[in-house]
Amino acid sequence: MDTLLGKIQQLNSIFSKSATTLTPLSALCDQLCNIIGCNIYVFSREGHIFAYSIADAFECPYTKCSLKEEQLPPYYYEIFLSEDKAVIDQYEQLPVCTYQDVKICEFDDRYFSLYPIYSNFQKTAGMLLIRYGNHFSQMDNILCEYTSAIISLEMLRQEQTRIQQQSLEIAAAKLAVNSLTFSELRSVSAALEILGGTEGDIFLNAVAQKSYSTHSTVSGALKKLEAAGVISTKSKGVKGKYIKITNSRLHEEVYMAEKQYRKERLKARREKK
Repeated sequence: MDTLLGKIQQLNSIFSKSATTLTPLSALCDQLCNIIGCNIYVFSREGHIFAYSIADAFECPYTKCSLKEEQLPPYYYEIFLSEDKAVIDQYEQLPVCTYQDVKICEFDDRYFSLYPIYSNFQKTAGMLLIRYGNHFSQMDNILCEYTSAIISLEMLRQEQTRIQQQSLEIAAAKLAVNSLTFSELRSVSAALEILGGTEGDIFLNAVAQKSYSTHSTVSGALKKLEAAGVISTKSKGVKGKYIKITNSRLHEEVYMAEKQYRKERLKARREKK
């Protein structure tokens, strides 16, 4: 399996699985790292490392320290910003340690390749490959190109999934909020204000008092939101409730709906005059 064909078959297998199953990028890096035999770091446009894998042969006492801040070392980041194409098989005889408090790397002869990752014709991320002792051969470069394509496609797929989930969240929050009467909407707005976060305990009487509504109005509004799946609740006794917001768009949709209600009511008053 050390042949080029064998390794491409392994990469094809990973690509086929990732196309049908959501694979965390860190796990994907682990698999690719074992095939190519080098360290892999995937980072954002801002230089934040969000997935990586270290080859067993290149582990050192400073590995965890250098990745503690999860930030790409400035030297590589400057290359990433200045180059629009892949930088392949660059050699450093006496490399500086990527951990800023250590000057000399424990390994000699460092080779690295840096691949930009594009989305909609914009450079949105990058992939850094590092190896010590042996340079990246022509076969390795082919595998690295293939690896870059796999990482790029997986990132694109995960971004599309994130956008789809976000769209579903927005739609669910809109439907839930639109089912509320104005009094219920004010009750929910007051409840969210008292909650002050994504979860906690509230007292229905306090919400009713703050929103100038009734206990039953508050209770009914919360039941509607729970039925819509945007919150979950648990009774705490003596008219108290534990609330957890399960839809991150709820706050924004409540704010927008309340703003629209006020705008319509103001318009109606002006028309009466």
